[in-house]
Amino acid sequence: MSPRSLVLSAASLCTGGLAVLVYFHDSHLVLLRDHLNHPFALGVLACLLMAWAAVGLRRMWLRIVIVVLAGLGASVALFGGWVALTFASTQEAGFIDGPAPYRIRLQKSLAGLGPDTVMWLSVRRDSGLLSREWDLGCFNDDVPDDAFDSVKWTGPSSVEIRVSDGRTFPVTLDPASGRPQTTATLNC
Repeated sequence: MSPRSLVLSAASLCTGGLAVLVYFHDSHLVLLRDHLNHPFALGVLACLLMAWAAVGLRRMWLRIVIVVLAGLGASVALFGGWVALTFASTQEAGFIDGPAPYRIRLQKSLAGLGPDTVMWLSVRRDSGLLSREWDLGCFNDDVPDDAFDSVKWTGPSSVEIRVSDGRTFPVTLDPASGRPQTTATLNC
């Protein structure tokens, strides 16, 4: 096996491991969550690297088996990524500034195949590369009274979320870290 094939195999294993880690473990670091949270793309890259590494093998049958398996793996990862983008994609709905360094992030997505929408709320603590973001709440408008209406800061470490029928959900943040001590969800 050539040194190039060894390096490509190691890179493929590292990329595949990173894909599995990102898929099963949700990071609170914004840098990782926004820019590295692409497990299906990392899976395709791992399969392509493995196929490229197999080109340097001496045994033709082993080369063909690895390239075929890598092609199948890349196809499965591409299909999984397409399904995830189709049914689980979110779009930005804005930010609500709070006391420095906090902001609330609003995101919308469709609830399955129906016309219902889900509003996702998260609180972000800005601190450069070490910015963190935690889930704050999730509201599905399947029941019209449970639809998200508004969110406002009620203090330096407290937030109030309101739904369309007037109910409110107070959420307190940990003063040291900014992590919500509770979350609010309806029909999610």
